[in-house]
Amino acid sequence: MSPAGGNQTLIDCEDTAALPRRRPSSLDSSDIALVQSSFARVFARKAELADRFYAHLFTRMPEVESLFRGDFVKQKEMFATMLASTVRSLSNYESFSQLAQMLVQSHARFALSEVQMTNAAHSLEAALHDVMEGKLTPEEESAWTRAIVKLTSTMVTR
Repeated sequence: MSPAGGNQTLIDCEDTAALPRRRPSSLDSSDIALVQSSFARVFARKAELADRFYAHLFTRMPEVESLFRGDFVKQKEMFATMLASTVRSLSNYESFSQLAQMLVQSHARFALSEVQMTNAAHSLEAALHDVMEGKLTPEEESAWTRAIVKLTSTMVTR
């Protein structure tokens, strides 16, 4: 999710009251195993997942679409690569922390709020559901949701 552009501050979407407050998720070893074991099925549909993610993101926050300039195909490839790296790093706290810090730094110029990261998390959850409906167990979907919340909660500008 690395928009192009300079020092931009994103605008909160208008309907923020409808968004639930999200706290950092507790991700246990069984969640990590579920996410990692289902990842091949998810990654096989990475192009569709990226398309659906950005469609949901731009629906939730139309004001951010203009920040995604340039090679959007490359942007979607970076999204898929970052997703793969994140899933691989889940079982190693140090690797996950380093990856999360890298994402924080690369997105710092956008001063992302909790509402915006909640919107991004909801967009990824919705995209995952669209693409994988019926192909993930309820336990796998729940584990993915907790992993998404864990990652996006680390990216909120404090």
